Amino acid sequence: MPLSDHVMPLKRKVINQSKAGFTRVREGFLQSLQIVLASVGAYAFCRDVLGHPEPIFAATAAVVSLGYVRGATHSRRILEVTLGVTLGILVGDGLMHLLGRGTFQAAVVLLISVSLARFLDRGMLFTIQMGLQSALVVLMEPTSVGTFARSVDGIVGGIAAFLVMFIFPRDPRVLPRSRTRKLMSTYSNALTESAQALRSYSENQCQKALEGARDLQPLVTAAQNEVVTAKGLAQLSVVGRNHKAELRDLGNSLGSIDLSIRNIRVFNRRMVSTVQNVQLGKPAIDSIVKTLQQLSSCVSDLGEAAATPDQEERFSMRRQVRDELGEIAQVLEPSLMGVRTLEGESLILLLRPMVIDLLEATGLSHEEAMEYLVPLGEGMTEHAPRTSQLSRIDGQEQLAPDDTRALNVVLRSRSHPKNAKNSEESEER
Repeated sequence: MPLSDHVMPLKRKVINQSKAGFTRVREGFLQSLQIVLASVGAYAFCRDVLGHPEPIFAATAAVVSLGYVRGATHSRRILEVTLGVTLGILVGDGLMHLLGRGTFQAAVVLLISVSLARFLDRGMLFTIQMGLQSALVVLMEPTSVGTFARSVDGIVGGIAAFLVMFIFPRDPRVLPRSRTRKLMSTYSNALTESAQALRSYSENQCQKALEGARDLQPLVTAAQNEVVTAKGLAQLSVVGRNHKAELRDLGNSLGSIDLSIRNIRVFNRRMVSTVQNVQLGKPAIDSIVKTLQQLSSCVSDLGEAAATPDQEERFSMRRQVRDELGEIAQVLEPSLMGVRTLEGESLILLLRPMVIDLLEATGLSHEEAMEYLVPLGEGMTEHAPRTSQLSRIDGQEQLAPDDTRALNVVLRSRSHPKNAKNSEESEER
């Protein structure tokens, strides 16, 4: 294999990693300044005002408190660090007077501190800080300014972190908006990929579309974590309290988006099975592909709305998306979309809850979103028996949840008993 075949993938990986690194630096630059200000300020206060020599615990508490946390409130994090540092130092000081200093004593102190931390709180950060600080107290040389000077340094570091967050705030909405826009853009591309896979009726492309839908979940988690972090920032900063309503609204929308993404994964799994086993008619394919493309456009617009700073413009964009989704919901019925087979109907039925979730993401309640959806009524095709006509599946008909071929056989056999044997043979082929 030529050397270039190895070099090019490595080059692309290095470029991608570098771009991601520069993005993280840019997004976290203000937070980096906050960390520097809090840690250096706490260190200088303890050294110059309180007279503590080398108050390293003050700077440590401030740095850890303001670290690049995601998915946790800053107030809880700062409180965990401050208490962990303080209790760890107190435990270390007390046990040092009883046991003395040394490696063995440090091991005993660490075991006691970690066990006590787990008893007091389940937070990992609290446990780490309490155990680390207590061990350092035993291992480091004692200070000349008193037993509890290091405890005071830890408290000063925590207070400095609180003050920096309050006096020099950053807009908590920036990163949640950015993460949400990235999520919705990727989700829109996934819907477009699903539409292209169905149009080509390629099993390989359908499988790739399914894998792409699965890759959306980390982006959902990242966006939701950013909202949680932003809510913590809003509680501490001076101006952040004015943004609580927007952050709460964004969090609710992301919850609905998460459900919608889960539904597209289910849809794509069913699409793979359909392409593997049956051939849908052209009208059915065209109508489903058109719906997926329309949903892709709506999702993209919904992401742009979430990232829009102006409130009135954001609400206006969401209303427009809501109207477009409402038009889609009014035709999500098999007979209206030219679907004449059970397999096509199953795809339509899987699109319906996804549209409901997207409508809820625009700010509607579940009941309000359901009003947009066209009733199924008796419009299902002749291949699908009414729910009231289906008897319970007894113990002899155990079907796996993903055994779609067996399910089709059962439904067809109940609706057309004479064709049951032929249907089963067709499904096996």
